[in-house]
Amino acid sequence: MKLLRNLALTLAVFTGLSISGFCADEKVAVSSLPKIDETILREATASIQRGVNYLTDKQMEDGSWLHHPAITGLCMMALYNSHSKLNPEFRQQAVEKGRQYILKFVQKDGSIWMANVEKEYPNYTTSICLATLAIINKPEDEQILRNARKFLIDSQVDQDNKNAPTNKDNPAFGGIGYGKAGPGVPDLSNTQWALEALYLTEYLDKEPKAKSPEDSKKADLAWGNAVMFLSRLQHVPESNDQVWVVKDKNDPSYGGFVYKPDESKADEKFETKGLRSYGSMTYAGLKSMIYAKLKKDDPRVKAAVEWASKNYTLDENPGMGPEGHYYYLITFAKAHAVLGEEIITLPDGKKVQWRLDLIKKLLELQKGNGEWFNDKHGRWMETIPELVTAYSLIAMEAALGPYMAE
Repeated sequence: MKLLRNLALTLAVFTGLSISGFCADEKVAVSSLPKIDETILREATASIQRGVNYLTDKQMEDGSWLHHPAITGLCMMALYNSHSKLNPEFRQQAVEKGRQYILKFVQKDGSIWMANVEKEYPNYTTSICLATLAIINKPEDEQILRNARKFLIDSQVDQDNKNAPTNKDNPAFGGIGYGKAGPGVPDLSNTQWALEALYLTEYLDKEPKAKSPEDSKKADLAWGNAVMFLSRLQHVPESNDQVWVVKDKNDPSYGGFVYKPDESKADEKFETKGLRSYGSMTYAGLKSMIYAKLKKDDPRVKAAVEWASKNYTLDENPGMGPEGHYYYLITFAKAHAVLGEEIITLPDGKKVQWRLDLIKKLLELQKGNGEWFNDKHGRWMETIPELVTAYSLIAMEAALGPYMAE
């Protein structure tokens, strides 16, 4: 039970993991990619195989990892997207066993979670499980996807929220929170993972799959509302009407994101009254804005990209140090992949290849049995190898993916 409570808190702050490297409609031509030495690519594919072997060895008899649908979904994502070449049938069997486990938690209202377990949160687990099932894309799961998608859209804080109708002038408007006992105060972690799940299933509300114009209209409105929420978490005064937003473009927080309207986890580390930007949430915000179809020249996107450039590192979670390091690596990978820029120019003019840097960092961090875990800080369950190995494999695939295109 303690594990489940800790998992809920972990997901509440540091979810948002990539499920593939790219937006569904994005293609990267191999010929346009910066060159990576073949030795590094071989080491990376071997690393993936070791990680895959570790996860498949850790799967439990009931098809789960750690007896939890959210962790199971994350491990399934890592395995399903893997470029590992050995024993593909065994990997596919592991994914299918995990799928059958997840389906046990489908609820009548469309949510997918451990409804009868204390300290569980429906929006988190539903988002992860929906994204997982969407990637696997079994035709027989389509109605489950539709129902889970509707559950998440209905969970968004807006005028039509059944538990807490909310006006647009409220900073919570457009976000998604924990989900149990009302929406609560939405946060970027909940919201960004839900938005990724909605992005992956958006085709269900578009022609020819759309069931009704009303559903399509509501889905489009959900994205517009989400942009309002995201804007109110970013230190850009032109688009954020909150009193805490910094006005000075030279302020270290300018352009970055915070966790929720009244909280930044980075503030716990400093004696400050302001809400500080930090790495994992800034990349989560950047990724979410791109899913919401904001363009690269949008001032909010440009400001987030500039913050990321100024704080470029893979050695820690900027603003948080070793806390949430592996979640940071995941959001870093996903955001850069969907942004579509292969070379990053740092403030001093140095140009870096983010894919190469990430691959090297993950190779450096992998442990002896093929697993990854945070040996510098245990916050947010990053000492649990099954969870962190899933994070790391997904990040490695995001970086390596286009180099492995056939």
